[in-house]
Amino acid sequence: MHENSAGPGAFWASVAHHVTSRVEPVLARDGKARAGVIEYLRDLEAVALREGSSREALQVIASGRRLLGDRSEAAPAEIARAVRTILD
Repeated sequence: MHENSAGPGAFWASVAHHVTSRVEPVLARDGKARAGVIEYLRDLEAVALREGSSREALQVIASGRRLLGDRSEAAPAEIARAVRTILD
């Protein structure tokens, strides 16, 4: 997923900077450029849900997707799986 030797906690703490660095360069570009970043952010969101990252990290990822025009929600199955993982 990423090359962060500080570990997953440090990555999720810096997710706002990470998402911003992906989103800002494509804001003024066409749909194809945006589509790749949207897909990346969807994948990142799925990983965040599975790993039980912070609510703030999930909000930043969702905000980045919305800025790029993605109006889809996280898959209910992913959310349910994340909740079960956290509760187990």
